[in-house]
Amino acid sequence: MPFPSAAWAEAFRIAVNQNEAYRDAARAWEGDIVFLVRPPDAQAPAPGIHLELAHGTCSAATFHPDARAVASEFVYEGSPENWARLLRGEVDPVKSILDGTFKIRGNLAKAMRFTRAAKELVETAARIPADG
Repeated sequence: MPFPSAAWAEAFRIAVNQNEAYRDAARAWEGDIVFLVRPPDAQAPAPGIHLELAHGTCSAATFHPDARAVASEFVYEGSPENWARLLRGEVDPVKSILDGTFKIRGNLAKAMRFTRAAKELVETAARIPADG
Protein backbone atom coordinates (compact mmCIF):
# COMPACT_ATOMS: atom_id res chain seq x y z
CA MET A 1 0.00 0.00 0.00
CA PRO A 2 1.26 3.51 -0.67
CA PHE A 3 3.02 5.54 2.01
CA PRO A 4 1.64 7.88 3.05
CA SER A 5 -2.03 7.03 2.55
CA ALA A 6 -5.22 6.55 4.57
CA ALA A 7 -4.89 2.75 4.29
CA TRP A 8 -1.28 2.82 5.49
CA ALA A 9 -2.22 5.15 8.37
CA GLU A 10 -4.96 2.80 9.57
CA ALA A 11 -2.69 -0.26 9.33
CA PHE A 12 -0.07 1.66 11.30
CA ARG A 13 -2.57 2.69 14.01
CA ILE A 14 -3.61 -0.94 14.48
CA ALA A 15 0.02 -2.13 14.59
CA VAL A 16 1.02 0.53 17.15
CA ASN A 17 -1.85 -0.50 19.41
CA GLN A 18 -0.65 -4.13 19.23
CA ASN A 19 2.97 -3.26 20.05
CA GLU A 20 3.65 -4.04 23.73
CA ALA A 21 7.18 -2.59 23.55
CA TYR A 22 5.80 0.75 22.31
CA ARG A 23 3.09 0.72 24.97
CA ASP A 24 5.74 0.26 27.66
CA ALA A 25 8.15 2.88 26.22
CA ALA A 26 5.40 5.48 25.74
CA ARG A 27 3.46 4.93 28.96
CA ALA A 28 4.18 8.52 30.11
CA TRP A 29 3.88 10.13 26.64
CA GLU A 30 0.94 12.25 25.64
CA GLY A 31 1.01 14.28 22.46
CA ASP A 32 0.69 14.25 18.72
CA ILE A 33 3.06 14.16 15.78
CA VAL A 34 2.89 14.55 12.03
CA PHE A 35 4.98 12.31 9.81
CA LEU A 36 5.55 14.76 6.94
CA VAL A 37 6.91 13.84 3.50
CA ARG A 38 8.75 16.91 2.19
CA PRO A 39 8.14 17.25 -1.56
CA PRO A 40 11.06 17.88 -3.93
CA ASP A 41 9.22 20.97 -5.19
CA ALA A 42 8.44 23.40 -2.36
CA GLN A 43 5.17 24.38 -4.09
CA ALA A 44 3.88 20.79 -4.25
CA PRO A 45 1.67 19.28 -1.52
CA ALA A 46 3.47 17.69 1.44
CA PRO A 47 1.51 14.57 2.34
CA GLY A 48 1.62 13.26 5.86
CA ILE A 49 0.03 11.33 8.67
CA HIS A 50 -1.12 12.95 11.90
CA LEU A 51 -0.83 10.65 14.91
CA GLU A 52 -2.66 11.20 18.17
CA LEU A 53 -0.76 9.31 20.87
CA ALA A 54 -1.36 8.91 24.59
CA HIS A 55 0.02 6.52 27.20
CA GLY A 56 1.22 3.92 24.73
CA THR A 57 -1.75 3.91 22.39
CA CYS A 58 -2.61 5.59 19.11
CA SER A 59 -6.19 6.88 19.12
CA ALA A 60 -6.03 8.24 15.56
CA ALA A 61 -3.78 8.16 12.50
CA THR A 62 -5.13 10.53 9.88
CA PHE A 63 -3.75 10.89 6.35
CA HIS A 64 -3.61 14.45 4.95
CA PRO A 65 -2.78 15.07 1.25
CA ASP A 66 -1.00 18.25 2.40
CA ALA A 67 -0.11 18.06 6.08
CA ARG A 68 1.85 21.33 6.35
CA ALA A 69 -1.15 23.16 7.83
CA VAL A 70 -1.99 20.46 10.41
CA ALA A 71 -1.51 21.78 13.94
CA SER A 72 0.64 19.32 15.90
CA GLU A 73 2.99 19.33 18.86
CA PHE A 74 5.70 17.66 16.75
CA VAL A 75 6.52 17.36 13.05
CA TYR A 76 8.96 14.68 11.88
CA GLU A 77 9.93 15.56 8.31
CA GLY A 78 11.98 13.95 5.59
CA SER A 79 12.27 13.54 1.85
CA PRO A 80 10.38 10.74 0.06
CA GLU A 81 13.68 8.90 -0.45
CA ASN A 82 14.62 9.11 3.23
CA TRP A 83 11.15 8.00 4.32
CA ALA A 84 11.58 4.96 2.07
CA ARG A 85 14.97 4.23 3.66
CA LEU A 86 13.51 4.69 7.16
CA LEU A 87 10.62 2.34 6.43
CA ARG A 88 13.06 -0.28 5.14
CA GLY A 89 14.94 -0.06 8.46
CA GLU A 90 18.05 1.46 6.86
CA VAL A 91 17.94 4.68 8.92
CA ASP A 92 17.90 5.10 12.70
CA PRO A 93 15.07 7.54 13.62
CA VAL A 94 17.06 9.30 16.36
CA LYS A 95 20.45 9.44 14.62
CA SER A 96 18.68 10.68 11.49
CA ILE A 97 17.72 13.85 13.37
CA LEU A 98 21.28 14.42 14.55
CA ASP A 99 22.76 13.99 11.06
CA GLY A 100 20.08 16.09 9.33
CA THR A 101 18.48 13.26 7.35
CA PHE A 102 15.20 14.09 9.12
CA LYS A 103 14.09 17.26 10.88
CA ILE A 104 11.92 17.45 13.96
CA ARG A 105 9.99 20.50 15.09
CA GLY A 106 8.57 20.74 18.58
CA ASN A 107 9.73 20.47 22.18
CA LEU A 108 13.04 18.65 21.71
CA ALA A 109 13.59 18.21 25.45
CA LYS A 110 10.31 16.27 25.65
CA ALA A 111 11.13 14.29 22.51
CA MET A 112 14.54 13.26 23.83
CA ARG A 113 12.94 11.74 26.94
CA PHE A 114 11.06 9.33 24.67
CA THR A 115 13.70 8.15 22.20
CA ARG A 116 12.88 4.48 22.91
CA ALA A 117 9.21 5.17 22.13
CA ALA A 118 10.22 6.96 18.92
CA LYS A 119 12.33 4.00 17.84
CA GLU A 120 9.43 1.63 18.56
CA LEU A 121 7.09 3.82 16.46
CA VAL A 122 9.49 3.72 13.52
CA GLU A 123 10.15 0.00 13.89
CA THR A 124 6.38 -0.52 13.87
CA ALA A 125 6.12 1.63 10.74
CA ALA A 126 8.80 -0.48 9.05
CA ARG A 127 6.61 -3.58 9.51
CA ILE A 128 3.74 -2.03 7.51
CA PRO A 129 4.03 -2.87 3.79
CA ALA A 130 4.70 0.37 1.94
CA ASP A 131 5.44 1.55 -1.53
CA GLY A 132 5.51 4.94 -3.16
